[in-house]
Amino acid sequence: MDKRFSSGYFDFDASSPSPVSSPLMHPADKESQPLLSQERSELVDKIAAILEKQDFLMHLARAWHAFGSPAHRMETNLLEVARYLDIEACFFTVPGLTLISFGDPDTHSSDTHIVRASDGYDMYRLEQANQIARKLRKGKASVHESIRGIESLLAAPPLYPWYLRIMICFMQSSFVSTTLFHGSWREAAVSGALALVVAAFELLSSRYLTLGYLLNVLPPLIVALVTALLSDHLCFAAVPMAATINLLPGLGLALAMLELSSSNVICGAVRLVTATMTSFMLGWGTIVGYNLGMAAIGKEEDNTSFSSYSSCNALSMWWWFLFVPLSTVGFSVWFNVHWKRWPAMVIAAASGLVIQTYCDKVKVMRPISAGIASFAVGVFGNCYGRLFLSATNADIVFVGIIQLVPGSTGVRSFISLIIPET
Repeated sequence: MDKRFSSGYFDFDASSPSPVSSPLMHPADKESQPLLSQERSELVDKIAAILEKQDFLMHLARAWHAFGSPAHRMETNLLEVARYLDIEACFFTVPGLTLISFGDPDTHSSDTHIVRASDGYDMYRLEQANQIARKLRKGKASVHESIRGIESLLAAPPLYPWYLRIMICFMQSSFVSTTLFHGSWREAAVSGALALVVAAFELLSSRYLTLGYLLNVLPPLIVALVTALLSDHLCFAAVPMAATINLLPGLGLALAMLELSSSNVICGAVRLVTATMTSFMLGWGTIVGYNLGMAAIGKEEDNTSFSSYSSCNALSMWWWFLFVPLSTVGFSVWFNVHWKRWPAMVIAAASGLVIQTYCDKVKVMRPISAGIASFAVGVFGNCYGRLFLSATNADIVFVGIIQLVPGSTGVRSFISLIIPET
């Protein structure tokens, strides 16, 4: 068969030896072939290293988002890691979503990735993710090892099992009822029992999406209904918010203010609207449950006792020395804080609560009591992180701030809109 082909300009013989293997090739051209193969191999390795670094940044963004890192800190930290890895990238974070754009200065192109992660709070795994990023920046771990570490964190189960978290809700709500809502032993027992129902509902809502839509309405309705049915024997105001303490948007509201103050307007506005709507739904469910309960026992609605502590037989504040540490341990378990950091949690929460309590007794300082207490908690958290070289102090600040219950302010404000007499 004739293997000559005509291209219109010249003839090419396919049976002739290739230029690479041609005996007529110049010796210098033969020597350049290994160099071309080496350059091609180096280029492939360079591209693989860049893709691996980009993969690590996406894994790190997903981990920080899922474990509860604030948006403004997350964007700043990701930029620092990208600069260390010599990767041109920009980041944009909103609750539940992170946009990452990788640029290529050689080709003047960009590649955008959408990283989705469910919002949550896992302080132990957040600290582990920060340690992995810190080891990488100090040169103590490779990019490949860091990726494997982040993947193992994302696949790992929570620090505490689900049944322990449900059981701890009883202790948590019981002691919060006595320390923050002026409850007695009866209100503490009822708050703890109803908190078990709320915790079970929250656990089921994480597995069944349909129940998740009712999380902020149905549990407070059930809690208020049961409490109203027992209103002849209980102080109503001390039970509903204590039993639903984990649903109150206090932490979300605090993060919204923090991100708005750091000029992260979009993420802060989203969190603020979410916290406001959560307060509306919790308040609406509480009011409906209270009205249904009062109608069931044939009593008229008493707006005065709805949020008044006048009928509460508060325990002595000496019990706070026992109840505050135990409730702080409950919050620590709920946020998956490692047990070694529990003493620091107790000190932070106790200091914030004591400062707010005594500032409330001074008329001039009453409007800023929560701000002073929050400032004290933040200072303690930063000092602890500097002193013990901790990878994060967010867990100390979170647990200390949530003890101040800023979320109850939003719920009470919505209730007061509907019931002006309270």
